[in-house]
Amino acid sequence: MAGIAGCATLQSDTETPASDAADQWPDPKDGQREVMLLGTSHLAQTPEDTPNAYATDAGDILGDQRQRELETLTDRLAEWDPDRIAVEETVSQQPVIDDAYTAYRDDDADLNAVSGWEHDRSNEIVQVGFRLADKLGHDSVAAVDYRQSVAALLTDEEKQQLPGSLRSVLVDPETVEYPLPDIAEQIEKEQQRLDEGSLVDHYKRLNTVDVGSAMWRNDQHFYAAAFENSEPEDYTMVKLMTAWTQRNLRIASNVWNVPEVDDERVLVVYGASHVPQLGQILTGAPMMAPISPLSYLAD
Repeated sequence: MAGIAGCATLQSDTETPASDAADQWPDPKDGQREVMLLGTSHLAQTPEDTPNAYATDAGDILGDQRQRELETLTDRLAEWDPDRIAVEETVSQQPVIDDAYTAYRDDDADLNAVSGWEHDRSNEIVQVGFRLADKLGHDSVAAVDYRQSVAALLTDEEKQQLPGSLRSVLVDPETVEYPLPDIAEQIEKEQQRLDEGSLVDHYKRLNTVDVGSAMWRNDQHFYAAAFENSEPEDYTMVKLMTAWTQRNLRIASNVWNVPEVDDERVLVVYGASHVPQLGQILTGAPMMAPISPLSYLAD
């Protein structure tokens, strides 16, 4: 059920300059917590080992080339000088994150020996979140996720009526007159760019925020599937989008409540498909302001 709600790793057909994309975010006001939303792909996943419809293969994340690229990426993000790094792990797992981060900072420690730790070392929590926090000398990393299936709001009867995979209810772009991206085609293009290019460029594409960009396409397909498979008085499929939005609202609540009160800048490392809604929520929340990472990712 989570396939369509995975990380978007697509690219807009037209590049958006970093400065232009950053201008689409509101200016922070006095007293607001600034929240930089870094959209990421799940670096430890490949299309063969996950139902994530947007998965790409980033290659050997622990190899020398990707490690150099991750150093460049986190060096640039460190220039923003956040007070706290937040990652896509459930709040209840904060003690595990604490132990894993401590182990990470001990070069000789084995993360797999940490009780409750279930992530591969190539996961973005480690490679971006822990790396950046360590680079900045932080003592901890915040877990701010809330896990919820997109089918969470359905009744048992409604769940039985759903197909086995959301992929089977995705709208075929060739059957509609309105613009809808072809997932398979866009993934193939991004995989080629990723194979031939750097992770830094991959993150630039992921964090382009115009409506035609990668991070918006998860929501576009979700809306299409929800509306095309609903009718007046029957909103079963709309509940899928409602659950997705509910999850993002709870994540945003955690972004406010989990960090320390005096943390004025929080950098959130999260699946790119969450960023459009998180950005909208934070824009509406009076106590926080979303920040684009694009100007820091530029050469």
